[in-house]
Amino acid sequence: MSSTSDPRVVLHPSQNSIRRAFEQVAGIRLDAPDRDGVAAALEGAPILVSYPWRDDFATSGLRWVQSVSAGTEQFPIERFREAGIVLTSARGIHGPQVAEHALGLLLALTRGIGVAAGQRAERSWRWPEVSELGGTTLGILGMGVIGEAIAQRARALGMRVIGTSRDPAGYDGAADEVVAAERMDEVFSRAEAVIVALPGGEATRRIVGARQLEALGAGWLVNVGRGSVVDEDALVAALTRGSLRGAGLDVFEAEPLPESSPLWDLPNVVMTPHIAGASPHYGRRLADLFRRNLEAFRGRGEWVNRVV
Repeated sequence: MSSTSDPRVVLHPSQNSIRRAFEQVAGIRLDAPDRDGVAAALEGAPILVSYPWRDDFATSGLRWVQSVSAGTEQFPIERFREAGIVLTSARGIHGPQVAEHALGLLLALTRGIGVAAGQRAERSWRWPEVSELGGTTLGILGMGVIGEAIAQRARALGMRVIGTSRDPAGYDGAADEVVAAERMDEVFSRAEAVIVALPGGEATRRIVGARQLEALGAGWLVNVGRGSVVDEDALVAALTRGSLRGAGLDVFEAEPLPESSPLWDLPNVVMTPHIAGASPHYGRRLADLFRRNLEAFRGRGEWVNRVV
């Protein structure tokens, strides 16, 4: 049972699986308001667990924000630094499910599953074009926890894997080869398919553009990182003229994807609504990470995934 001295924790958004997991965390008083009640709930609460950020969340008592996502570009990091607010990410708990989703999107493209699913609505029995992944080269942009999980599964499918990393010399994992992030264009020119697993932010904004897609040629692009990493105008152009065979997208520059986006109508695109990180085990993994950081908040341990 929580006491009045236990810190108040505001959870937003309060998905059922995450809320249930946090209800089992001892030593906190949990508040899971609806979207419109978050700012009011934060009055007097030192801890926020959230994916989105709004300026009205910056209450005077806020001391720690635990991101629900691995990415933290949605948070005002410099403002947090100036105010002494700790920000921690959920890096490391997304690997299995995002890797499965990324390869699911790739298989939907290469095995014609996406096209066949569309034909079903028309009751049309036609054989889509199919390919095999075994023996091909997969490029992975970002050999972090998610990239490594993708590499492990891709190797099991018989693919050769070349990835990018900020520290290729220190890499020791499943990929056959890892090159510096600055050699990204080389990955596109050598691979039949490329999976983007990079975080967002200014450093990666639209770094995958027309030149990279031209280097990939008649291949496939999958994005399970952040929508801002890929120049959507260049992607649409490559898909429309057919120089790129297909794209599997879970993330987009604007979310929800606007109804006016041409991506909705392209037959060589398989899309999902930013669900790669979803898992029935996600709430438990996040709560376990939160417990470790709660000890640091109380001065009894080290922060995990501290951003600022």
